[in-house]
This record gives sequence, structure tokens and C-alpha cells, in this order.
Amino acid sequence: MTAPDVTFPEAQDGAQPRFSVLRSIKIGTFHIGSSMTDVLLSGIWNRIMISDLGVVAWPVSLLLAARYFLAPLAIWAGHQSDTHPIFGTRRTWYIWLGRLLMLVSLLLLPPSVGLIAIGTNASLGWVLAVVSLLLYGTGTSISGAPYLALVHDSAPYQKRGQAVSITQFMLVVSFAFIPVIYARLMPVYSQPAFWRVVGLGMVGAAIFWVFSIAGEERRSSVKIEPASDAAPPASLRKNLHEIWSDVRTRRYALFLAGSAFFAFMQDAVLEPFGGDVFHLSVGETTRFNAYWGTGVLISMIITYAVTRRRRPDQQVSTTAWGLAMLGIPLLLLAMAAFRESLPMVVPVLLLFGVGFGVFTVGGVSLLMAVNTAERAASYLALWSVIQLISRGLGIFAGGVIRDIGLSLTGQISTAYGIVFVVEAIGLFACIWLLLRVDVRGFAASHRVVPAADTFVPSID
Repeated sequence: MTAPDVTFPEAQDGAQPRFSVLRSIKIGTFHIGSSMTDVLLSGIWNRIMISDLGVVAWPVSLLLAARYFLAPLAIWAGHQSDTHPIFGTRRTWYIWLGRLLMLVSLLLLPPSVGLIAIGTNASLGWVLAVVSLLLYGTGTSISGAPYLALVHDSAPYQKRGQAVSITQFMLVVSFAFIPVIYARLMPVYSQPAFWRVVGLGMVGAAIFWVFSIAGEERRSSVKIEPASDAAPPASLRKNLHEIWSDVRTRRYALFLAGSAFFAFMQDAVLEPFGGDVFHLSVGETTRFNAYWGTGVLISMIITYAVTRRRRPDQQVSTTAWGLAMLGIPLLLLAMAAFRESLPMVVPVLLLFGVGFGVFTVGGVSLLMAVNTAERAASYLALWSVIQLISRGLGIFAGGVIRDIGLSLTGQISTAYGIVFVVEAIGLFACIWLLLRVDVRGFAASHRVVPAADTFVPSID
């Protein structure tokens, strides 16, 4: 049965965006550049600091988390992107500014590690590390919400879930091969090798960022010509008050916070886990990202194929299944830690990636369901802030739990196992939080949605 004619409010200029798979792929290459920089921090730098230099986990995890605590900047950037175009564009220049700060931050990373490794100027090294991570977090916050809004603007409502899934898919693809490249460039830590991988990451990221965004926003399509009697744009405080006044958005915010907190608790300790428990080299632990990234890649392809005809508000069950499929491998990873069973690690990481892929397809579609056309960047900025701060808290908590577990038990393998068990329990609890969110009701109240038993055909 075909769907009835449905009207979906779109961009503020009244234009109906036209969905294109090739365009979404091009915009999604932005994430390849992002992964080239993220792996440097959460796949290589953390491993060097904890396992190679012997630093305790909590300050490393705190620094990795600190960049996410700057996420409230995303609310400001999202509001500015919605209401204050720069050179005739609402998204592009905010993205450029944020990514430039991220590139500058990476220049400080190798000298900070070198100073800490030498030991005589360790304090200066830590100062450089703090500045680097803060600049990185500022750049991420400023550019993240405008980028999500650009993806939002690139497709009509029915296809936004597909558009954002495609862009996320590009992130996953890059996580399947970039760690392998870095591992070959630096199989064992040395300062010159670290400089090489950071330099490669900066150049590669810049190329992909420019390619993905260039030409995607035409000045004429976003030029604001308000009528003489037009009301001024709503203030940031008013926007946030209206968003938060809906009980459905508050419950969705709680779900976002919980799922981000627990889904990334292992982020700072996964590679050190391989080094501390199994004595693997930095090259071998860097490949951990490739293992679970491959699982994400496979599951995203399958999940996207199965759910591609669903609207964003119909992806609640997909997200719930993804959470369950994340929790189970984490329990198995805990078992591998308790038993110190290296053969279990790679298959479990692949399974973890499978669950993460299902969760990603469903979760990013819900981001497109719980917002409105006229305040897309403001909604997405708030969701980004909640996710990023919760992610940072989860990363920090993972390092703290690891150190506390080691202090209480004296067993490094047990300490890591405790982290994975806590993470798994939290993810199962998030399924209950998700089921309390009326995503379809929110979508129906903000746009005309077909009846539940209708079928929305693909327009590919």
C-alpha cells in the first residue's frame, strides 16, 4: 500500500531538499577526516600515556573527557547557525572555524608526549596536553551541530534517517582501515613515529573536510530577507525553554545521556586493556579500532538495508536491539578479562562492533525525529551537548573505575573486567529509558506523519 500525500515542513527558506545517496556519501566523507583525528587521541595517545609511559588512567581519561565538557558551546553554535549566517551561509563557516581549531590542537600533541616521556619538563608537557585537548573540544563543539544541521538540510524528512545513516556509515568505514594505517606507520611507540602519524592525520583530515563541505551550501538558498513586519529570531533561552518544556524531549534527553555515558565507557581504556593484560604492542592495540569498526561496517550495511524504508520515528526498536547487542559482547569482554583469554578478544570486539552498528543506525535516525524544521540546529545542538558531555563523563568514569578496581583487587585484569560489566548493565538499563520516550508522538505533533500501518516507499 502506498502512503498518502504527506506534507513535511522543511528548511526555513521553504525549499524541498532533494535526497541523493551520492551527495550524502560526499558529505559523509567529512567523518573520514574526523576519524583520522579521533583515532590519534582515543586510540593512540591514550595507549602511549597509560601503557608505554605508565601514567595512571584517570588523568588521561579526564583529559579525553574534558573536550566533551566543552559541548555547551554547541548550543551557542547551533543557535548562531540557525539565526546568524556568515557570508551568506548558515552552516559552512561555523564548520570551517571549528575544524581549524582542531588541526591547531593536534600540533601540540607530539611535543606534550615528548616532554612527559623525558620527565624533566613533564609539567610543561601536561600543560600542552591540556591546551591541546581543550582546543580540540572547542573546535568539535563549534562545528558539530552545524554539520549535523547541514545533513538535516540535505534531505526531506522521510529520508533524513537514511542521509544521517549514510554519513555515519562513512565514519565506520574509516574506522575499519585508518587504525591499520596508523598501526603500520607506528608498530612500536617512538617520538619520530608519533610525529609522522599526527602529521598524516592532520593533512588527511583537512583534505576530507574541505572536499565534503565545499559547494554543499549555496549562498542564495540561505540568504535571509526578512519582511519589514517579521518578528526577530527567538532568543537562545526561549528556544531552549520551548524544547525542554516537552516531557517527551526531557525523557529523550535522559535516554541520550544514559546511552552515551555507557556506550563509550571503554573508550579510554580499551587499548590500554590490551597492553596491560595481554602485553600487546601499540600497533596491535591500535588495530582494536579496526576490529570493532569492521563489525560496525558490516552491521550498518545490513541494518540500513533492512530499515531503509522506515521513517526516523520508526527506529525505536532498531535502537533497542542495538543496545542489547552492545551489552552482551561487553559481558563477554569482561569474561575475557577475568580469564585473561586473548583468543576471545578479537571475536568479541567484532560482536561489539555489530551491536554498535545497529545502535548507530537506529540512534542517529531518532536524532532526526526528535527535532523541528524551524529549529533543527538548536535541537541538534542540545542533543549533541547532552551526548558529548555524557560521553565525556562515561570516558572519565571508565578510567576511574579501572583505577579503583585495581586499587581494591590488585588485579589489573579484574579491574578492566569490572569496567566492562558496569558498562553492560548500564546499556541494558537504557533500553527501559528508551521505551519511555514517545518518539512517534513527538514526530506526529510537529509534522504530518502517515498512519502506523502505511508504507513509505523509497524514492531512490
